[in-house]
Amino acid sequence: MKRWLRAFAPLAIGGLLLGLASCEGDEGPAGPPGTSTCMNCHTDDFTMANYLRPIQDQFAISGHNLSDTYVRRGTDAGPECSRCHTTEGFQHYVATGDEAPLEESSHISCFACHAPHSNDNFSLRMTESVEMTIGDDYNKGLSNTCVVCHQARALTPALDSPSPITSSRWGPHYATQGNILSGTGAHVFPGTTYETDAAHNIGITNGCVTCHMAPLPANVVAGGHSFAINYEGSGGVVVNSKGCTCHGWTTDAVATTETNSYQAEFEESLDELGDMLVTRGWLAASREYATNGATAPATADSRGAVLNFLLLHHDKSLGVHNKKYAESVVAGTKAWMLANP
Repeated sequence: MKRWLRAFAPLAIGGLLLGLASCEGDEGPAGPPGTSTCMNCHTDDFTMANYLRPIQDQFAISGHNLSDTYVRRGTDAGPECSRCHTTEGFQHYVATGDEAPLEESSHISCFACHAPHSNDNFSLRMTESVEMTIGDDYNKGLSNTCVVCHQARALTPALDSPSPITSSRWGPHYATQGNILSGTGAHVFPGTTYETDAAHNIGITNGCVTCHMAPLPANVVAGGHSFAINYEGSGGVVVNSKGCTCHGWTTDAVATTETNSYQAEFEESLDELGDMLVTRGWLAASREYATNGATAPATADSRGAVLNFLLLHHDKSLGVHNKKYAESVVAGTKAWMLANP
Protein backbone atom coordinates (compact mmCIF):
# COMPACT_ATOMS: atom_id res chain seq x y z
CA MET A 1 0.00 0.00 0.00
CA LYS A 2 1.27 3.44 -0.88
CA ARG A 3 2.33 5.71 1.96
CA TRP A 4 -0.52 8.17 1.51
CA LEU A 5 -3.06 5.36 1.50
CA ARG A 6 -1.64 3.91 4.73
CA ALA A 7 -1.96 7.33 6.37
CA PHE A 8 -5.50 7.82 5.10
CA ALA A 9 -6.89 4.38 5.99
CA PRO A 10 -7.23 4.86 9.80
CA LEU A 11 -8.97 8.20 9.26
CA ALA A 12 -11.41 6.67 6.84
CA ILE A 13 -12.20 3.76 9.15
CA GLY A 14 -12.60 6.12 12.13
CA GLY A 15 -14.97 8.32 10.15
CA LEU A 16 -17.00 5.30 9.13
CA LEU A 17 -17.32 4.09 12.73
CA LEU A 18 -18.38 7.52 13.97
CA GLY A 19 -20.89 7.75 11.20
CA LEU A 20 -22.34 4.37 12.08
CA ALA A 21 -22.51 5.34 15.74
CA SER A 22 -24.79 8.25 14.96
CA CYS A 23 -26.97 6.68 12.27
CA GLU A 24 -30.41 5.12 12.66
CA GLY A 25 -30.64 1.77 10.95
CA ASP A 26 -33.64 -0.32 10.02
CA GLU A 27 -32.96 -2.98 12.66
CA GLY A 28 -32.40 -0.94 15.81
CA PRO A 29 -32.73 2.39 17.60
CA ALA A 30 -30.62 5.39 16.86
CA GLY A 31 -27.13 5.46 18.33
CA PRO A 32 -25.64 8.43 20.18
CA PRO A 33 -25.16 11.57 18.09
CA GLY A 34 -21.62 11.01 16.90
CA THR A 35 -18.89 12.19 19.24
CA SER A 36 -20.98 14.79 21.07
CA THR A 37 -22.27 12.37 23.70
CA CYS A 38 -18.82 10.88 24.27
CA MET A 39 -17.27 14.31 24.70
CA ASN A 40 -19.53 15.12 27.62
CA CYS A 41 -17.13 12.99 29.62
CA HIS A 42 -14.10 12.32 27.44
CA THR A 43 -13.41 15.98 26.84
CA ASP A 44 -10.02 17.64 26.56
CA ASP A 45 -11.47 20.91 27.84
CA PHE A 46 -10.37 21.26 31.47
CA THR A 47 -13.25 23.63 32.22
CA MET A 48 -15.81 20.87 31.84
CA ALA A 49 -17.43 19.59 35.04
CA ASN A 50 -16.94 15.96 34.01
CA TYR A 51 -13.26 16.23 33.16
CA LEU A 52 -12.13 12.68 33.90
CA ARG A 53 -8.36 12.69 33.96
CA PRO A 54 -7.82 14.01 37.53
CA ILE A 55 -10.25 11.42 38.86
CA GLN A 56 -8.49 8.68 36.90
CA ASP A 57 -5.14 9.74 38.33
CA GLN A 58 -6.51 9.73 41.88
CA PHE A 59 -8.01 6.29 41.40
CA ALA A 60 -4.75 4.99 39.92
CA ILE A 61 -3.08 5.08 43.35
CA SER A 62 -6.06 3.67 45.25
CA GLY A 63 -6.08 0.27 46.91
CA HIS A 64 -8.93 -0.78 44.64
CA ASN A 65 -6.80 -0.21 41.57
CA LEU A 66 -3.47 -1.49 42.86
CA SER A 67 -4.64 -4.68 44.54
CA ASP A 68 -3.98 -7.99 42.79
CA THR A 69 -6.82 -9.78 44.57
CA TYR A 70 -9.06 -9.56 41.50
CA VAL A 71 -7.78 -13.03 40.57
CA ARG A 72 -9.82 -14.37 43.50
CA ARG A 73 -12.91 -14.72 41.39
CA GLY A 74 -14.56 -17.64 43.16
CA THR A 75 -15.26 -21.30 42.45
CA ASP A 76 -18.42 -23.36 42.19
CA ALA A 77 -17.87 -24.33 45.83
CA GLY A 78 -17.34 -20.76 46.98
CA PRO A 79 -18.39 -18.06 44.48
CA GLU A 80 -18.53 -15.24 47.02
CA CYS A 81 -14.98 -13.97 46.34
CA SER A 82 -15.95 -12.48 42.97
CA ARG A 83 -18.56 -10.20 44.55
CA CYS A 84 -15.98 -7.92 46.15
CA HIS A 85 -12.71 -8.73 44.43
CA THR A 86 -13.75 -8.12 40.82
CA THR A 87 -15.61 -5.53 38.78
CA GLU A 88 -17.63 -8.18 36.97
CA GLY A 89 -18.59 -10.00 40.16
CA PHE A 90 -19.70 -6.76 41.84
CA GLN A 91 -21.80 -5.81 38.81
CA HIS A 92 -23.42 -9.24 38.80
CA TYR A 93 -24.21 -9.11 42.51
CA VAL A 94 -25.72 -5.62 42.38
CA ALA A 95 -27.85 -6.58 39.37
CA THR A 96 -29.04 -10.00 40.57
CA GLY A 97 -28.30 -10.39 44.29
CA ASP A 98 -26.38 -13.56 43.47
CA GLU A 99 -22.68 -14.37 43.67
CA ALA A 100 -21.12 -16.22 40.76
CA PRO A 101 -17.72 -17.74 39.97
CA LEU A 102 -16.01 -16.16 36.97
CA GLU A 103 -13.71 -17.62 34.34
CA GLU A 104 -12.00 -14.25 33.90
CA SER A 105 -12.08 -11.04 35.89
CA SER A 106 -10.63 -7.57 36.31
CA HIS A 107 -9.79 -5.48 39.35
CA ILE A 108 -12.29 -3.07 40.84
CA SER A 109 -12.50 -0.12 38.46
CA CYS A 110 -14.72 2.81 37.52
CA PHE A 111 -17.35 0.54 35.99
CA ALA A 112 -17.77 -1.43 39.20
CA CYS A 113 -19.51 1.48 40.91
CA HIS A 114 -20.59 3.57 37.91
CA ALA A 115 -22.36 2.79 34.62
CA PRO A 116 -21.95 5.98 32.56
CA HIS A 117 -22.44 4.29 29.20
CA SER A 118 -25.74 2.82 30.35
CA ASN A 119 -26.98 5.70 32.50
CA ASP A 120 -25.50 8.63 30.57
CA ASN A 121 -24.21 10.00 33.88
CA PHE A 122 -21.90 9.16 36.77
CA SER A 123 -24.57 8.09 39.23
CA LEU A 124 -23.76 5.04 41.33
CA ARG A 125 -25.03 1.63 40.30
CA MET A 126 -26.78 1.26 43.64
CA THR A 127 -27.48 3.39 46.70
CA GLU A 128 -30.15 1.22 48.36
CA SER A 129 -29.93 0.13 51.98
CA VAL A 130 -27.62 -2.86 52.46
CA GLU A 131 -28.68 -5.93 54.43
CA MET A 132 -25.44 -6.76 56.20
CA THR A 133 -24.40 -10.35 56.75
CA ILE A 134 -23.75 -9.72 60.44
CA GLY A 135 -25.74 -7.02 62.21
CA ASP A 136 -28.44 -4.57 61.21
CA ASP A 137 -29.09 -2.99 57.81
CA TYR A 138 -26.72 -0.23 56.71
CA ASN A 139 -28.26 2.88 55.16
CA LYS A 140 -25.95 5.86 54.81
CA GLY A 141 -26.63 7.33 51.40
CA LEU A 142 -23.80 7.22 48.90
CA SER A 143 -21.68 4.93 51.07
CA ASN A 144 -24.20 2.10 50.73
CA THR A 145 -22.21 1.13 47.65
CA CYS A 146 -19.07 0.78 49.78
CA VAL A 147 -20.71 -1.45 52.36
CA VAL A 148 -21.80 -4.04 49.83
CA CYS A 149 -18.22 -5.22 50.37
CA HIS A 150 -16.86 -3.35 53.39
CA GLN A 151 -18.59 -5.52 55.97
CA ALA A 152 -18.04 -8.79 57.81
CA ARG A 153 -18.79 -12.00 55.98
CA ALA A 154 -20.91 -14.86 57.33
CA LEU A 155 -19.45 -17.05 60.07
CA THR A 156 -19.21 -20.73 59.16
CA PRO A 157 -19.84 -22.41 61.53
CA ALA A 158 -22.01 -19.86 63.31
CA LEU A 159 -21.32 -18.67 66.83
CA ASP A 160 -23.92 -20.99 68.35
CA SER A 161 -23.31 -23.94 66.04
CA PRO A 162 -22.32 -27.29 67.61
CA SER A 163 -19.97 -27.85 64.68
CA PRO A 164 -16.28 -27.31 65.46
CA ILE A 165 -14.13 -24.68 63.76
CA THR A 166 -11.99 -26.59 61.27
CA SER A 167 -10.62 -23.77 59.11
CA SER A 168 -8.05 -21.12 59.93
CA ARG A 169 -10.12 -18.78 57.78
CA TRP A 170 -13.01 -18.67 60.27
CA GLY A 171 -14.01 -15.15 61.17
CA PRO A 172 -15.41 -11.95 59.69
CA HIS A 173 -12.69 -11.76 56.98
CA TYR A 174 -11.26 -8.33 56.17
CA ALA A 175 -12.77 -4.86 55.58
CA THR A 176 -15.27 -4.75 58.45
CA GLN A 177 -15.61 -0.96 58.33
CA GLY A 178 -19.37 -0.93 57.73
CA ASN A 179 -20.00 -2.85 60.93
CA ILE A 180 -17.87 -0.58 63.09
CA LEU A 181 -19.12 2.69 61.59
CA SER A 182 -22.75 1.65 62.05
CA GLY A 183 -22.10 0.09 65.46
CA THR A 184 -23.52 -3.35 64.75
CA GLY A 185 -22.37 -6.94 64.40
CA ALA A 186 -20.26 -7.47 67.52
CA HIS A 187 -21.26 -10.33 69.82
CA VAL A 188 -23.15 -9.10 72.87
CA PHE A 189 -22.43 -11.01 76.07
CA PRO A 190 -25.22 -11.57 78.63
CA GLY A 191 -25.75 -8.42 80.65
CA THR A 192 -23.53 -6.33 78.37
CA THR A 193 -24.47 -3.25 76.34
CA TYR A 194 -22.43 -1.29 73.82
CA GLU A 195 -22.46 2.45 73.27
CA THR A 196 -22.13 4.16 69.92
CA ASP A 197 -20.62 7.43 68.71
CA ALA A 198 -23.71 9.26 67.48
CA ALA A 199 -21.64 11.85 65.61
CA HIS A 200 -20.17 9.17 63.35
CA ASN A 201 -22.96 6.59 63.44
CA ILE A 202 -25.80 9.03 62.82
CA GLY A 203 -24.31 12.42 62.04
CA ILE A 204 -22.30 11.43 58.95
CA THR A 205 -25.23 10.82 56.64
CA ASN A 206 -23.15 9.63 53.67
CA GLY A 207 -20.83 7.52 55.78
CA CYS A 208 -17.52 6.52 54.23
CA VAL A 209 -17.47 8.97 51.34
CA THR A 210 -17.74 12.05 53.56
CA CYS A 211 -14.26 11.51 54.97
CA HIS A 212 -12.52 9.19 52.50
CA MET A 213 -13.57 11.18 49.43
CA ALA A 214 -12.99 14.60 50.99
CA PRO A 215 -11.43 17.43 48.96
CA LEU A 216 -7.76 16.90 48.20
CA PRO A 217 -5.24 18.80 50.31
CA ALA A 218 -2.78 20.99 48.42
CA ASN A 219 0.21 19.38 46.67
CA VAL A 220 -0.55 15.80 47.75
CA VAL A 221 -3.05 13.08 46.93
CA ALA A 222 -5.55 12.12 49.61
CA GLY A 223 -9.33 12.07 49.49
CA GLY A 224 -11.20 12.17 46.23
CA HIS A 225 -11.07 8.92 44.28
CA SER A 226 -7.87 7.88 46.02
CA PHE A 227 -10.17 7.13 49.01
CA ALA A 228 -7.18 7.81 51.28
CA ILE A 229 -7.64 9.64 54.56
CA ASN A 230 -3.84 9.84 54.96
CA TYR A 231 -0.93 10.85 52.77
CA GLU A 232 2.82 10.52 53.06
CA GLY A 233 4.38 13.78 54.23
CA SER A 234 8.00 14.70 54.78
CA GLY A 235 7.76 13.66 58.42
CA GLY A 236 5.67 10.53 57.93
CA VAL A 237 1.99 9.71 57.48
CA VAL A 238 -0.29 12.78 57.67
CA VAL A 239 -4.07 12.93 58.17
CA ASN A 240 -6.10 14.95 55.67
CA SER A 241 -7.98 17.31 57.98
CA LYS A 242 -10.46 18.06 55.18
CA GLY A 243 -11.88 14.61 55.87
CA CYS A 244 -12.42 15.47 59.55
CA THR A 245 -14.26 18.77 59.27
CA CYS A 246 -16.63 18.03 62.18
CA HIS A 247 -13.70 18.13 64.62
CA GLY A 248 -12.74 21.70 63.83
CA TRP A 249 -9.09 20.81 63.25
CA THR A 250 -7.56 23.74 61.42
CA THR A 251 -4.49 22.03 59.95
CA ASP A 252 -3.38 18.58 58.87
CA ALA A 253 -0.72 18.67 61.57
CA VAL A 254 -3.33 19.08 64.31
CA ALA A 255 -5.50 16.34 62.80
CA THR A 256 -2.49 14.01 62.68
CA THR A 257 -1.48 14.64 66.30
CA GLU A 258 -5.00 14.16 67.65
CA THR A 259 -5.65 11.03 65.60
CA ASN A 260 -2.32 9.40 66.37
CA SER A 261 -2.76 10.01 70.08
CA TYR A 262 -6.18 8.38 70.17
CA GLN A 263 -5.18 5.44 67.97
CA ALA A 264 -2.12 4.66 70.10
CA GLU A 265 -4.26 4.50 73.23
CA PHE A 266 -6.91 2.34 71.58
CA GLU A 267 -4.34 0.01 70.01
CA GLU A 268 -2.84 -0.68 73.42
CA SER A 269 -6.26 -1.69 74.75
CA LEU A 270 -7.04 -3.85 71.71
CA ASP A 271 -3.63 -5.54 71.96
CA GLU A 272 -4.38 -6.45 75.57
CA LEU A 273 -7.54 -8.22 74.42
CA GLY A 274 -5.56 -9.96 71.68
CA ASP A 275 -3.02 -11.18 74.26
CA MET A 276 -5.81 -12.65 76.37
CA LEU A 277 -7.25 -14.54 73.39
CA VAL A 278 -3.88 -15.86 72.22
CA THR A 279 -3.11 -17.05 75.75
CA ARG A 280 -6.41 -18.96 75.82
CA GLY A 281 -5.45 -20.60 72.53
CA TRP A 282 -8.52 -19.20 70.76
CA LEU A 283 -6.68 -16.73 68.51
CA ALA A 284 -3.75 -17.54 66.25
CA ALA A 285 -0.44 -15.92 67.12
CA SER A 286 -0.70 -13.91 63.90
CA ARG A 287 -3.95 -12.46 65.29
CA GLU A 288 -5.55 -12.77 61.88
CA TYR A 289 -7.78 -15.79 62.56
CA ALA A 290 -9.37 -17.96 65.22
CA THR A 291 -7.57 -21.20 65.94
CA ASN A 292 -9.08 -24.46 64.71
CA GLY A 293 -9.06 -27.97 66.07
CA ALA A 294 -8.81 -28.86 69.75
CA THR A 295 -7.93 -25.36 70.97
CA ALA A 296 -10.58 -23.52 68.92
CA PRO A 297 -13.26 -21.55 70.80
CA ALA A 298 -16.29 -23.79 71.05
CA THR A 299 -19.10 -21.81 72.72
CA ALA A 300 -21.05 -18.85 71.40
CA ASP A 301 -19.43 -16.52 73.94
CA SER A 302 -15.86 -17.74 73.36
CA ARG A 303 -16.30 -17.49 69.59
CA GLY A 304 -17.94 -14.12 70.12
CA ALA A 305 -14.88 -12.89 71.99
CA VAL A 306 -12.71 -13.77 68.99
CA LEU A 307 -15.25 -12.26 66.58
CA ASN A 308 -15.21 -8.97 68.49
CA PHE A 309 -11.44 -8.74 68.36
CA LEU A 310 -11.30 -9.56 64.65
CA LEU A 311 -14.04 -7.05 63.78
CA LEU A 312 -11.99 -4.26 65.35
CA HIS A 313 -8.62 -5.58 64.16
CA HIS A 314 -9.71 -5.82 60.51
CA ASP A 315 -11.51 -2.47 60.60
CA LYS A 316 -8.02 -0.89 60.57
CA SER A 317 -9.18 2.48 61.92
CA LEU A 318 -8.08 1.64 65.48
CA GLY A 319 -11.39 2.82 66.84
CA VAL A 320 -11.69 6.04 64.85
CA HIS A 321 -14.71 4.93 62.82
CA ASN A 322 -16.85 4.67 65.95
CA LYS A 323 -14.95 5.41 69.15
CA LYS A 324 -17.61 4.69 71.74
CA TYR A 325 -18.67 1.46 70.06
CA ALA A 326 -15.11 0.23 69.61
CA GLU A 327 -14.14 1.08 73.18
CA SER A 328 -17.21 -0.52 74.74
CA VAL A 329 -16.85 -3.69 72.66
CA VAL A 330 -13.26 -4.09 73.84
CA ALA A 331 -14.21 -3.34 77.46
CA GLY A 332 -17.19 -5.70 77.39
CA THR A 333 -15.18 -8.50 75.86
CA LYS A 334 -12.36 -8.10 78.37
CA ALA A 335 -14.86 -8.10 81.23
CA TRP A 336 -16.37 -11.38 80.01
CA MET A 337 -12.90 -12.93 79.62
CA LEU A 338 -11.96 -11.97 83.18
CA ALA A 339 -15.25 -13.25 84.58
CA ASN A 340 -14.86 -16.57 82.73
CA PRO A 341 -11.23 -17.69 83.15
